[in-house]
Amino acid sequence: MQVSVEQTSAVSRSMTVGVHKERIEPEIQNRLKSLARQTKLNGFRSGKVPIRVLEQKYGQKVRQEVLSEVVQASFMEAVRQEKLRPIGEPTFNLNSDIKNLEQGLSYTVTFEVYQEITTLHVDGLPVEKPVAKVSEADIEIMLQRLRQQRQTWKDVFHPATSGDRVIFDFVGTINGLSFNGNEVKQVSLILGQNNFAIQEFEEKLLGVCAGEDRDFDLTFPPNHHNPQLAGQTVHFVVHVSKVATPLLPEINAEFAKSFGVGDGSIESLRLDARCNMERELEYATEGQIKQQVLDALLKANPIDVPPSLVEAEIQRLKKNRLQELQTQTQNLDIFKDDAVKRVKIGILISELISRYHIQVQPDQVRQLIERIALTYETPEAVVKEYYADEQRLKEVESMVLEDTVVKWLLDRSQLTEKPVDFYTTVMEPNQIPSKQVAN
Repeated sequence: MQVSVEQTSAVSRSMTVGVHKERIEPEIQNRLKSLARQTKLNGFRSGKVPIRVLEQKYGQKVRQEVLSEVVQASFMEAVRQEKLRPIGEPTFNLNSDIKNLEQGLSYTVTFEVYQEITTLHVDGLPVEKPVAKVSEADIEIMLQRLRQQRQTWKDVFHPATSGDRVIFDFVGTINGLSFNGNEVKQVSLILGQNNFAIQEFEEKLLGVCAGEDRDFDLTFPPNHHNPQLAGQTVHFVVHVSKVATPLLPEINAEFAKSFGVGDGSIESLRLDARCNMERELEYATEGQIKQQVLDALLKANPIDVPPSLVEAEIQRLKKNRLQELQTQTQNLDIFKDDAVKRVKIGILISELISRYHIQVQPDQVRQLIERIALTYETPEAVVKEYYADEQRLKEVESMVLEDTVVKWLLDRSQLTEKPVDFYTTVMEPNQIPSKQVAN
């Protein structure tokens, strides 16, 4: 068998394989002889059909079957011989006439491979650790957030302001024509939270009163996720049926008990809030450090990735975020960037694990499962469920392995500390609760 390999890119190969006819013709003849012993044809006794007759009737089919098997087998032998790791489905092209194999069989196969990583840069990766503490002021803000979770609504007839809830119907048209989903009834929207498709819509409803109608034009951004609206100017006709203002509960014993504080003590409520916030802070800090480590690893080790792996990751991301896409504006183009990044990080982590023999201990897996279980009402039952489900257990082991790699890299990093406050570390800016007071 003759093999030649051409590197068409860092992650693709073109390989030409030549197979001697001595490996093919005997197998074709053996198949025909086997058919002769089993085949019945009119004019011939059972098992006595001449080979030349079978050749005429079944020769092409037998030849194709044998060639297919020889191609698959020789391809696997060739990649082992050349120490290649194909990814995805290879593409085969025959260079020979299957009816005339006097010169043997020749074919060319193209396939993707993992890029060969000769050097890994893992020392001195720059990492900035956010350092924060939970202050009394942070707890006060959190209590206001808890009040907002328990807020009720009171219908009012004054003009709507930021923070008020508006209930309305609307009809949208483009150049006087309707479009799919252009008419919606009983939409509930809290002004000032930027939860509508475009922010300007909420601004148009500021100052509206219950029972009032408004109409206005808004232009959707060119990259809007709905192609029929992207870049289009839509005329909206809005009818407001209700305007309501939030009523926040008092922080008292009843309020504390509603959050599971048995004795109704405000001090106990604050202590519970502090414990939960410190746990959130720990998790958020770990997450930010982990992301910095992986980003630094990626920057220090630029690699190419096979398109088939990226496409598979794109499809996985689309499936996982389907529900999110139904409720939020999101540009589908981000899937590709995310997918490329995830695939690159996955390849680098695998290389690190293999090269430096990084392993996970059973007690590390147990610790993570118990940590996950703490967020449920019956932690012990959740732990048992994980150990009873092999798939879930493998997922946790994979998470622990990745965290172990991150810790391994962190020990070799150039770590600096950056003082920050609790909400900067834990939340996005637009999620930080405001200090509202009861109406």
